[in-house]
Amino acid sequence: MYLIKPLLLSTLLLISACSLVPVSPSASGTLATQPASSYQQQISLSGKLFIRYEQNGKAQQLPGNFDWKQNAQNLVIDLYNPLGQTIARITQTAQSAVLEQQDKLPLQADNLEQLLQDSLHFPLPVSGLRYWLQGQIRAANGQLSALSAHDQVIETDGWKIRYASWHQPGVPRRMELSRYTTEAGQVSLQIILEAPSSP
Repeated sequence: MYLIKPLLLSTLLLISACSLVPVSPSASGTLATQPASSYQQQISLSGKLFIRYEQNGKAQQLPGNFDWKQNAQNLVIDLYNPLGQTIARITQTAQSAVLEQQDKLPLQADNLEQLLQDSLHFPLPVSGLRYWLQGQIRAANGQLSALSAHDQVIETDGWKIRYASWHQPGVPRRMELSRYTTEAGQVSLQIILEAPSSP
């Protein structure tokens, strides 16, 4: 049960950071984009997740690892503690979303939004992380644009997201997300992605 609840909470908060409309650049500059030519429906990514949040007025820090696998319809996220032990799996299909945790009954909902509501007991907007992890942004009309591969910040739906470094264009290496929440105070997430491999 090591790290399950806080790591799961922060990961679900991470997933909730995906509402992409509106998108604005940071105050320091303009949003740098290029035509979205590198988006892939099917990818497999692995990385590290460093989490900072508040609990009972005290700052907390947690490390973790994750695997992310997606295709056009399905998404599977496996969460691990620093020892490499699996602590949870989140699966989304066209029909349902399921949260599986060790020594607990699976929690199922019609969609990922409802699963988050049932897990965290408050609603969160969910869409588009499958684009963000590839350095893409999605406009209200559904059009994709690829962020240029340099250090830049975008802001959306109360979240500030910094693309701090890149493996190459279309392949982020380090992302930093932050926002204030009433449930966990100031939440900061740092994602360090390995170079993607073919699924």
